[in-house]
Amino acid sequence: MADTEMAQAPPAAAAAEDSTMDSVTTPQTPAPASTPTLYIKNLNEKIKLDVLKKSLKALFGQYGEVLDIVAHSNIRMRGQAFVIFEDKDVAAKAMSEVQGFPLYNKPMIIQFSKSKSDIHAKKDGDFEEHHKKRLQTKEQFANEFKPKVRAAKLRAKQQQLAQEQQRLMEEQQQLMQQQQLAQQSQHAHAYPPSAGASGAGGMAGGVPMVPDEYLPRNSILFLQNLPHDLQESQLVSVFQQYPGFKEVRTVPGKSGIAFVEYDNEYYSAAAKTALADYQIAPEHKMKVTFARK
Repeated sequence: MADTEMAQAPPAAAAAEDSTMDSVTTPQTPAPASTPTLYIKNLNEKIKLDVLKKSLKALFGQYGEVLDIVAHSNIRMRGQAFVIFEDKDVAAKAMSEVQGFPLYNKPMIIQFSKSKSDIHAKKDGDFEEHHKKRLQTKEQFANEFKPKVRAAKLRAKQQQLAQEQQRLMEEQQQLMQQQQLAQQSQHAHAYPPSAGASGAGGMAGGVPMVPDEYLPRNSILFLQNLPHDLQESQLVSVFQQYPGFKEVRTVPGKSGIAFVEYDNEYYSAAAKTALADYQIAPEHKMKVTFARK
């Protein structure tokens, strides 16, 4: 369709077409002269180009011979088309009766084209001058549009770079936190708590307790600071209210501690969170941690 491409396709020209539409209804501005070529915009961009052209030809062909349909899928021509008739009176009648027709659920906006089609330029014998003007219009559009495109691309790249830098910083922070946790966990394993430790932050023979947050997840929970006379059934009643509960295990000869097992570590984590520092007795806050693997 290179021989039928119109010089009026750019968005800047589409804006000019908008002003033309306004002039139709503004008394102070004379209406544009009728031409045998109609400029159509607000077309459904989701419709395939060949289907769109066939639909336009079938619709406008009811008013007279359609010499050509010019439509392209590039950005500056998307949603626009030119319908070229043989006669300007036929074009005027078609524009009047089809204006606003909802083609593929979008009402068409139709105007007379401000530039001559290649077909009519060849018939009128001024194709060379017409072609020269069209090239000048394209060059002007490129000079105005390309810098804007480059600026937009630059801004997009800068934004992408800033997002990438932010992502790297967050990853570095996470890595540092993981390294710190690993070091603290290694230190904690080097000084395990004794079974006789008491209190949420108690000491066992002068050796510091392992902080809860540094113990890896486990489906088994380790309970400390329990009353010496606490019955196993009491622990069962507390822990079985959480999903995945399996059993409570006390340690023969060891009072004040117990183990609670769940189906998986997700269930045990939920119970651990809910029962952290639970007041199991008036003078006893139960310490709940993941059991060592």
